[in-house]
Order: sequence, then C-alpha cells, then structure tokens
Amino acid sequence: MKPLIVAASVAALGAVVATISIGASLREETVVKDPYEHGLRYDRDRAVRSRLGWQARFEPADLKPGGAALHFALIDKAGAPVEGAEVRVAVTRPAGPGDERQGTATGLGAGRYRAPVGFAAPGFWDVRLDATRAGDTAGLTQQVRVEAGEGAPCDLAAGPCQAPAGDLRVTIDLGRTLATMSDLPISVSVSRGGAPLEGAVVEVSFAMKEMNMGENRVTLAAAGPGRHAGKGVLVRCHSGLKDWIATVTVRPVGGAPVSAAFPFRVSG
Repeated sequence: MKPLIVAASVAALGAVVATISIGASLREETVVKDPYEHGLRYDRDRAVRSRLGWQARFEPADLKPGGAALHFALIDKAGAPVEGAEVRVAVTRPAGPGDERQGTATGLGAGRYRAPVGFAAPGFWDVRLDATRAGDTAGLTQQVRVEAGEGAPCDLAAGPCQAPAGDLRVTIDLGRTLATMSDLPISVSVSRGGAPLEGAVVEVSFAMKEMNMGENRVTLAAAGPGRHAGKGVLVRCHSGLKDWIATVTVRPVGGAPVSAAFPFRVSG
C-alpha cells in the first residue's frame, strides 16, 4: 500500500489524560510515481475519513525508545470504540532512510489494539495506521516525538558518558567543545560483560529535543577493540534551542540492534 501523508485537522478528543491523538497532522508526499492514481487515492481516503471520522490515541508510555510494542485505541466520530478492525501499522523516520518497522495490530477489546512495533531511538517519527473494517479503510499518519528517559545525569561537555544498551555497555565522548556548525569528534566504546565487543556496526544519530532538524546519522569506523570513531556536524537551530540527544545504536553480529540515548546541550 502506497503511503500517504496529507494535511488535515482533527477535532479535539476531549479531556483525555495521557493520550496522544493520531490524524491531527496529516501530510501528503511531495513526489509520487503516478500523480493521477495518487489523486484518486487521495480523494477516496479523504472521503472515507470524513464519513467514518476514525481517530486513534496512543499510550504515551510507548513513545519511548527501545519498546517492543505500540498500544493505541481507535474511536469513531461519535467517540465509540472501533472494534474488529484490521490495522496495519508502520513507523518511519520523517527524514532519511532506515529504521522503518511494520506490523499488524492485535485487537485487545473495547477498541484497543497492540502492534508489535517500537521506536529505535528518540526524535521525531511518523506513525502510519491503515485501519480496515467492513470494506472501509482509513489511512492516518501522525508525527510523534519519542523522548528518552532521563536516566542518571551526565555532562558530555565535561567528559565521556556511559549507559546500558540491552546487555551491552556504551560509552560516548564528543570532545569538550559541544558547538554547532563545526566538526564534532565522536568516539564510542562498546563492551559486554566488561570485555570489548568486536565486529558490531555502530551508528550515532543526533536529534533536538524540541525541534525536528531532519535526519542526522553517522556510521562510525572501527578504531580498535570495541572502539569506534567518526565525525559529525550539528546544524544551528534558528530558534536558539540548544538541547540535543545523541543516540548510539549498536548492531552486534548475529544479534538485534540496541540503543542508548545521551542528552546534552551545545554552547552555541
């Protein structure tokens, strides 16, 4: 199914605590392979959404990196639960390739569903739901912000920081001058059980806490037993915001990728 991203406005869901609505920020793709078919599909989807008024609400606890599932509720325009729908879920980064995850949701009753997808790292993600029931399909896309847990405080400007990533231990060092628009040295060490982890692929992605700055990911080169190094650049935000998150993703040989997130603040 060809993904659609369209701009639309969804009515407020009322006094719902600790939920996030889906469908309030729909956007259309800029480039399509078949503009005529795309236009027909756009009109069909818009008509179905208008008639059904389906909306989705996420569990905020799932909007964290490293989770294995995404729980949400579907309701119709009258606020009644939408039960018995077949829902395909896909989560992707809004800029750049990689980290797309897809799955079919399982109904939990009372209009609630669970999809076997999660978010690999903090930052902005697009969540696409294609819900079908009785021959009707409503496609909804929402950009959500995935936030890392606070964890133990560590100042990357003062020295290297460590964090667990699954059964691994990750240490990152960005040098002592954390500034935008200049080369940022990146050094990462990965260990398991106190021994250096060999053969893994290590990537570092950078995202602002309050602003979507697009994809910014660096694949590091091997630099010794368990060590990896490279360089990155942080783009200066016109808003003046300075809080960033560095997410280290380790892809061990024969194992599933794991991540660790490190908040930091740039000097300018």
